[in-house]
Amino acid sequence: MRYDDTFEKILDIQTSFVNILRLFDFLPNVFFHIKDVHQKFLWMNAALRQHLGEKEEMGFLDKTDADYFDPNLVFLYQREDNDVITTRRPIFNQPWFVPGQNNEQKWFISSKIPLLDAEGNVVATAGLMRNLSQEYETANPLNEMKNVTDYIFEHYHEKIPLDTLASLVFLSQRQFERRFRELFCLSPSDFILKVRIDKAIRFLVESEDSITQIAMDCGFYDNSYFTRQFKKMTTMSPLQFRKKYALNRPSDDLNQEKSLTDKMSEKYKKMSK
Repeated sequence: MRYDDTFEKILDIQTSFVNILRLFDFLPNVFFHIKDVHQKFLWMNAALRQHLGEKEEMGFLDKTDADYFDPNLVFLYQREDNDVITTRRPIFNQPWFVPGQNNEQKWFISSKIPLLDAEGNVVATAGLMRNLSQEYETANPLNEMKNVTDYIFEHYHEKIPLDTLASLVFLSQRQFERRFRELFCLSPSDFILKVRIDKAIRFLVESEDSITQIAMDCGFYDNSYFTRQFKKMTTMSPLQFRKKYALNRPSDDLNQEKSLTDKMSEKYKKMSK
């Protein structure tokens, strides 16, 4: 019997697609969802429903991220969904900073794929999100980079030389960069940048610090570079993002901005020596 015949017979044994999806309820530390092209939820596994406080098993139907998350996160999640839909390319192992209960900081790893019909059209997206700290407690290939990601999460506001990261896993810099990309589908530099931008997003929304101060606190010592990278990742400048998502916040004090810009330049010069 050919493999294809066997597979068809398995699917014919009174097995529904929904029953297959229910298997995701038994995966520890995994949030799983499916959304249609209008970004309405078609499925959530039990862990995600519990995390979002969804008490009804099918209570997520006709709901979107806007029913569960802050607007700034909704914008970022839906932008990533749109990228998957329009490019028809999957996104693997993207780091996301997600505040937990009592403002506890949690880092998740997210992957999304397009679901295609027989004609090759995108009809939905499927995504997995895993708590990175819990991933390290299980047998997982990501474990070998635990020291590296822990270091990045702790020192994101500092200059992070790649040779320092490579030394944490006893690899040459070239070997380290290649292996890191294999695991996370991002270069170490892009991973660090994603972490810094995620932190900047939270500070822009939740704090009253100036934009220049936030840039410095997130490891950016060139304000124009921070703005370019932030806009590249979010389609908005930091100021536009803050105005849209940080409601009732007083405007930045221009004199303070000028003073902080001077401090940034001074700090950048020192690090360049």
